[in-house]
Amino acid sequence: MTTDPEPGELHLPLALYRDAATGEMAIPAAEVCDLLRNVVGQWLAWERDGQVELDPQTVALLGGALAGLADQIDVACIAAAS
Repeated sequence: MTTDPEPGELHLPLALYRDAATGEMAIPAAEVCDLLRNVVGQWLAWERDGQVELDPQTVALLGGALAGLADQIDVACIAAAS
C-alpha cells in the first residue's frame, strides 16, 4: 500500500539498472536530468502553493543550480554521443 507524500516529501520514480557484466548499478543520464528537474518543479510548486514554508530566494537559487546541473549533464551526453 502506497500513500501520498506528506508536504515536504518527494516520491519520484527512479529507474535503476544493473550492468550484466559488472553487476554495478546505473541510472540513465536522462533519468537523472528528469529527476533534478522534477525536484525543482516540486520545490517551486510547494513555494507557490504555500504547502511548505520555503524562502523564495533560496528556492530560486537552489532550483537554478539543479536545473543548471541537469543542463550540464544533457550537454555532456550530447557531446559524448556526437
